[in-house]
Amino acid sequence: MRYLVRAYVKEGKEAELVEAVESGSLGRGSIAYPTYIKCMKSARLLDDGQVRWIEPCYCREAFGPGGELLEELPYWRAYFEDIDIRYTTTLEKCEGYPSCGSCDCSEKLEAKLNRMGRNFFTELQESVKSRA
Repeated sequence: MRYLVRAYVKEGKEAELVEAVESGSLGRGSIAYPTYIKCMKSARLLDDGQVRWIEPCYCREAFGPGGELLEELPYWRAYFEDIDIRYTTTLEKCEGYPSCGSCDCSEKLEAKLNRMGRNFFTELQESVKSRA
């Protein structure tokens, strides 16, 4: 299953998030570890400061209201607030893992997202460098 995640970077966590992505430590300890960095590098930054990204989750038991991204949320909460998670497709259409790894269920949403705002991580890096 893939989710659209919308959130805002917590004030004062910008440099820490850049360091975690650049060092590769973001999400370390999670079964989904490599995905965190990929998500941040493809995330989009909107004009109001909201960050949006597509997050894959292969945990069938995490499906259901309030159970989305149970593995990932503690890692995201370290850096983000006002986290809003939405399904990118209906559960009935999702075949889940392992089919989800090569599924194109969110292809249109990813294309739409790529046309929104600016690259989040590039903007974050530049912002942190300009403050130093």
